[in-house]
Amino acid sequence: MFAIIKTEFQKIKRYHILLIGLVGMVCSPLLQYLSQLIINEALRDPHYNFASLIDNTIWGNTQIFMPVLFTLTAGYLINREHTDDTLKNILTVPVSYRRFLCGKLLSVGILAVLFGIYSLIVTAVISVLAHLPDISFAVFVKALPQMAALSVCVYIVVLPVITFCSRKPGLFMTGSVVSFLAGYCVLFFKQGLLRNIYPFSAALTVIGFDTSGYAGTSEKGSMPLALLSLGAMLLLSGVLI
Repeated sequence: MFAIIKTEFQKIKRYHILLIGLVGMVCSPLLQYLSQLIINEALRDPHYNFASLIDNTIWGNTQIFMPVLFTLTAGYLINREHTDDTLKNILTVPVSYRRFLCGKLLSVGILAVLFGIYSLIVTAVISVLAHLPDISFAVFVKALPQMAALSVCVYIVVLPVITFCSRKPGLFMTGSVVSFLAGYCVLFFKQGLLRNIYPFSAALTVIGFDTSGYAGTSEKGSMPLALLSLGAMLLLSGVLI
């Protein structure tokens, strides 16, 4: 498995999808900051600081950027084996397609965490350039495990979509749209059981993110139900694999 993961990272360096992912993860903190500049002054947060931008980036990553980019990246890497006609050569090696697929999915999982950390670094850079108040290393260190955990959780949520779309060449683009719509729908689950078990809401609950200012939730999510929801996503992915 280690050899498969190592090979995948060697191939990723040559693909344009890596650049797309890096640019995409810049968009989240950049758009969140720009939105504060163009928003009506009466609605603008007078205490907007480094921690605020981090929270906004976490929300933007969960709702839009991570679901789309993770699905797009994983789907592209799997799809290239079909478009480059290399899959028939790979399967002559004594490695099953299931093991080969798991290697690719684990590789993208590692890349997803790196994307999350990169997104936080970009957020810090934008904060420094914009001269936001309360910039400190302590705030960055506190947010680092939260962003890394978010990357893992969101990747688990979209994993069934990635796995299902790996069955047919070219289907990953449709999967990216599905992931985008699913992430956006986190706005509509504000309370009750659905709010606790909806996978994207569950991801935010696991990292301890307060969604009241973003989705209008009136209560904290249930950690046991959130973990159960993510566990169900992993189980479904295992069945599909």
